[in-house]
Amino acid sequence: MNKTSVLQAIRLVMMVLAVAGIIYALEFMNGGIAVWFWVTLLGVGFVGLLYTFRLTRRRVMRERKNIEQHDKRVRRRNGRK
Repeated sequence: MNKTSVLQAIRLVMMVLAVAGIIYALEFMNGGIAVWFWVTLLGVGFVGLLYTFRLTRRRVMRERKNIEQHDKRVRRRNGRK
C-alpha cells in the first residue's frame, strides 16, 4: 500500500466521521458552531480526495506517456516505424 492510498483511506474515514458528526450536531446540539465544524471537516476531506485523485491521474498519464515514448524509441532503434 503506497502513501497516496493511505492518505485517501484516512480522508475517507474522516469524511464518514464528519457526516456522522453533522447528523449528531443537528439532532442533539443547539449551537450552530458544532455543525459548521463538522461541515468544514467534511469539506476539507472532500477537497483532499479531489486533490489526491488529480495527482494520481497526472502520475498515471505521465507514466503512460513515458512508456509510449520508450516504445517509440525502441521501434526506431529496431528499424521499424
